[in-house]
Amino acid sequence: MEVPMDVSGGKSSCPDVSVLMQSLQQALALEAKFQPKLQLPSTASNTGESGEITSAMRDGAAHVLRCLKVWYDLPSAVLLDALNMMDRFMSRMKARPKHLSCIAISSFHLAACQWVERVKKNSGETSSISGPLQVVPEPQDLVTISQCKCTAGDINRMEKIVEAKLACLPQEEPVTTLTFLNLYHALLSTTLPAALQPDLLILSCKLETICCDANYAAFPSSVLAFALLFVEMKCHQTAIEVISRDVLLELQRLAQVKDDMLNECVRMVSSVMAPYDGYAQSNPSHRQRLTWKLSRRTLKQLRPTEKLVNVLPTIEENRQFGQVQKRSRRSRLTPHKVRPVSPGAVLSTLPLPFPTKEDLTSFFDNFVAASPYSFRFLYGLEEESPSTA
Repeated sequence: MEVPMDVSGGKSSCPDVSVLMQSLQQALALEAKFQPKLQLPSTASNTGESGEITSAMRDGAAHVLRCLKVWYDLPSAVLLDALNMMDRFMSRMKARPKHLSCIAISSFHLAACQWVERVKKNSGETSSISGPLQVVPEPQDLVTISQCKCTAGDINRMEKIVEAKLACLPQEEPVTTLTFLNLYHALLSTTLPAALQPDLLILSCKLETICCDANYAAFPSSVLAFALLFVEMKCHQTAIEVISRDVLLELQRLAQVKDDMLNECVRMVSSVMAPYDGYAQSNPSHRQRLTWKLSRRTLKQLRPTEKLVNVLPTIEENRQFGQVQKRSRRSRLTPHKVRPVSPGAVLSTLPLPFPTKEDLTSFFDNFVAASPYSFRFLYGLEEESPSTA
């Protein structure tokens, strides 16, 4: 199916209106085939690996795929195709939480492979195509970056299972919400002036955010794309004044969008995009807990800078009497040789921090009990006198 594309890599941006109408009819006919029917519980009934996949688990896996899309600088079509295949697979098969990361990464790799094949096919038909590099991410790199608990062989095996269960054809392009968004934008470009046309790149980024929420699967792709375009154009009042009401009604009629479903989908889109309006003031809802893996060689080169102290402890110059001076390990292992000298000479050569002769005298007078044999002469305080029997 030929669809005009600007951000997903390849088609002309100004096709004929009749070609657009024919592409829209083909997309509406294939919409039910590629529509996921997710029925995930909000809370898990059983905890552990044998439990059920919840909406929060699915949203977390979707945000990991979006990080991979940004990491490899891939177009929005790869991410939306991967989310579509992941949701369709979980709609048909009952998977466990421990298999969710493997299903998500394999769907992303399969979507990247299909996108590269389509770009190569289009590059053979047209001589010049302005798009990103046609490189398929390696499964081992996807496993390492996403830090999923599986191997590259698991990714390849799960990819074959997903491709078999969904009956994916090599050259078949899935009809997603981005397909209808490109068609609606191309139809509006034939009516709106270039200055009043909504930016397709911004619309695609907002669509990625909406599809990372599991609630998007409750609405058809055609309705979701129309609701996003309606919410975006409500912010530009001048554009709504220029466009006649008949054009919007005709576009709604062609897309077969009902009023009640459109209003409900608009509320869902507004609620999903509301936290991103003040994103700088609020914390993101999903964060992946990454673990830095360092080799021994790198770990040896790192220094514990957080434990370094910039201010050294102050050395006390006047140490109080009675404190024990710490000796280094070297001084304990290799003691210095001390020559025998008289006690009086030792006391006279001691520096000020050591106790003086008056300090020793007061110490012995207050703390040493009287004994028949006095030890005061050892410190030069009095002359040695023989003890009387």
